[in-house]
Amino acid sequence: MAFYTDFAGHYEKVFPFRPPTRDFLDRRLPLQGRILDVGCGPGHYCAALNTGGRRCLGIDLDPGMIRLAEEVYTETDFRILGMDEIGFLDTGGFAGIFCIGNVLPHLRGSSLAGFVLAVKKLLAPGGIWIFQTVNFDPLLKSGQQDHRFPVLRLEGENLEFHRWYEDITETGLAFHTQLVSSGEVIFQGEAPLVPHMSLEYMLGHQAAGFELLGHFGDFAETPFDPDESRGSVYVWRRG
Repeated sequence: MAFYTDFAGHYEKVFPFRPPTRDFLDRRLPLQGRILDVGCGPGHYCAALNTGGRRCLGIDLDPGMIRLAEEVYTETDFRILGMDEIGFLDTGGFAGIFCIGNVLPHLRGSSLAGFVLAVKKLLAPGGIWIFQTVNFDPLLKSGQQDHRFPVLRLEGENLEFHRWYEDITETGLAFHTQLVSSGEVIFQGEAPLVPHMSLEYMLGHQAAGFELLGHFGDFAETPFDPDESRGSVYVWRRG
């Protein structure tokens, strides 16, 4: 996971804390009980929800991200743990679990069904499961092999963040990033992702016994459009 360890120092600039995202999670997650943040990164959302009757645990495979989270948010619990290892958590009964920021596609395709069942096992009956990914439907339907995102120019800083996909297939793709300052690349990385169609997520979760409470194109709760939405946000309840 050197990709994210190396990027940890720049993460705040590219992916700042967004209050609307926190507000969505606050509305949709139970107000009481234990909450699990899968792929917590630097811990912003996990810590923001760790108030009142909620007690949050953030997990991330990347030591650099967990180190940042622990340094800033001393009242919130964090642990170095990968998505495919959540079955090793020693306790269940979580009132809610969430995984945002397109983290879920880092899980290998053959592990998705097992991961969904592990989430179900960790949740208390009626518990809430939220995840957000890129909407891969248009890319996979088009058959295109490459896709480049618009360049993100950071206000107040002479920085540009470049992202693109290469070698897109139904079973995987290569995710590339570059952070550029005054024309000079100061960081670059590559990570494999596994894209899934929205129907795959739907059928897999329904087969595991989850009830769909909402499917949105963003955290403003815009209705999901498989052909137009850039993102895909699911809210499920364990049966």
